Amino acid sequence: MMDLLQLKYFQTVARREHITQAARELNIAQPSLSQTIARLEEDLGVSLFYRHGRNIRLNESGKAFLEHVDRVFMELEKGKEEARKLAGKHQEVLSIAAIHLPFLPQVIANFVTKQPGVHFRFHQGCYPSMKKLLEAREIDLCISAPPIDLPSVSSTVLLTEEIRLLVPKGHRLAGRGQVKLAELANEPFISLKAGFGLRESTDEFCQRAGFAPNIVFEVEEPRLMQTLVRSGVGIAFIPELFGLNEIEPETECLTIMDPECTRTLALSWLNRTEQSPAFERFRLFIINYFHHLQHQKPKPRNLSKVIHSY
Repeated sequence: MMDLLQLKYFQTVARREHITQAARELNIAQPSLSQTIARLEEDLGVSLFYRHGRNIRLNESGKAFLEHVDRVFMELEKGKEEARKLAGKHQEVLSIAAIHLPFLPQVIANFVTKQPGVHFRFHQGCYPSMKKLLEAREIDLCISAPPIDLPSVSSTVLLTEEIRLLVPKGHRLAGRGQVKLAELANEPFISLKAGFGLRESTDEFCQRAGFAPNIVFEVEEPRLMQTLVRSGVGIAFIPELFGLNEIEPETECLTIMDPECTRTLALSWLNRTEQSPAFERFRLFIINYFHHLQHQKPKPRNLSKVIHSY
């Protein structure tokens, strides 16, 4: 007989379409997760996924079942909120997601100090995972690059930032300040794995410069790129905002002059007939913060001043 834990596991696997990533998110062993999904399919009497080696993808039965599972958890969440209201313990809870932005936790913390009654659930992920979370109505809003493209979602541009080149000290290009992307055709690159918006953008930049990047190391955690660059494994593309407080002294950032390499950050949220006051306050807070940041473009030492001005 299926239980809520089985359904939660299925929902996570369905959203990720990747057993290893889902197991990591759920903090359980991959074999245990695979066995749980297999038992669920046995209980239902149908297969829920197409399987190709390690890759899985929802089939039509899985997609139909997921819609009902999402509704189950949505109703449970509504039930919890209703129970809290009746008990006089209602809290405003915002579920948000974002791509890796080193300074964002501090920005959120500053909002919380001014709005102590608001509680957050925070997810960090790549574009596809955030799109699925919004589609499943598991988050209220997210910061992504590019904007989330869904019929039930609205978006606004936050800012546009440069994508720069990170090299180790002593690299042949160190000290140049500026480079043309075509000069990097034979360089070893460290990159995020396929599926991340930044990876798709940088692959496109290289294609426009006339080459495919020689990627020698793929990672899921953006911070690892800087560690690997510092160790001399290769070079990496790095968004301008990463440099606000995370560039290490053993590495150096270069501006890419040709082609233009930029990305646009956007705030996306679910269209609902009613939004909580906390949601609207936070939405405007984030929009104002990033618009201010776009105009200021602070150096690392000035970041705290920008954060705490909001």
